[in-house]
Amino acid sequence: MKELVRFCCALILLALLATTPVADEKDKLSGAEIIGKHIAAVGGRAALAKIKSRVAIGTAKKDSDAAIPVAIMSEVPNHLSAIYQFEGFNWYLVFDGSKPSVRPVLTRAAAPITHKYEEMLTSGTMFNDISLYNVLNQAESSEITFEAKGMKKVRGKQAYVVETKPNKGLPVRLYFDADNFMWLRTDYGSVHITKDLGGFTNAIGAKDEETTFDFYVETSDFKEVDGVKLPFRFEIVATAPILKQKSVGTIVTTISEYRHNISIDPKMFQ
Repeated sequence: MKELVRFCCALILLALLATTPVADEKDKLSGAEIIGKHIAAVGGRAALAKIKSRVAIGTAKKDSDAAIPVAIMSEVPNHLSAIYQFEGFNWYLVFDGSKPSVRPVLTRAAAPITHKYEEMLTSGTMFNDISLYNVLNQAESSEITFEAKGMKKVRGKQAYVVETKPNKGLPVRLYFDADNFMWLRTDYGSVHITKDLGGFTNAIGAKDEETTFDFYVETSDFKEVDGVKLPFRFEIVATAPILKQKSVGTIVTTISEYRHNISIDPKMFQ
């Protein structure tokens, strides 16, 4: 019996020794190495460099509303335009390469929300657009640093966390699937605002009436298009008054088609 116990303990010890180095290797990856593995996993730098413009067409849902059309357009080096055709208004998220624009303009009480979306647009990482890979390809430059921040689960998947720190602009955290290095999520920090977002006013709420919302974009359902893997599902945090039925939630976008290297009217980025 004692021999059997020793034998079982030995097997357990061997199993632990066999798995520990793998975990250690994962932990030793630098931020730049994780980014490099992601770029290789989606198709490689050469395949990405061939794409000069991208149009993603699909539908989006918020609250309990019916699905509405959405188009996300981008072109080199960092132009982006996303148009959500909601009932009653179109929601525009635009970056012309130098300044962001979020329309329609919200009231003064909602200014922190508008400012957060502007930061997200300026970061170049909001959607899987052209500018995302311009940002990631700067891994060896002096314009931005990439720092590994360990691992964390994102919707049940173990993910590498990489914090980007540009010389100017918003630091963000990117999450990459530990198994296939696909981009899973980007965290953009938090916004503090009054709890009642249903009816914005110019009144300033008391401190104890404030709440905190975390802003992020999550991506999934990756498929290969023109030699690169792209997400066909985006989930972006939104608040009232964009949402009507709750103060904070998400807008889920399902992409039906990607088109590459087509001409985009410059007015789309204004």
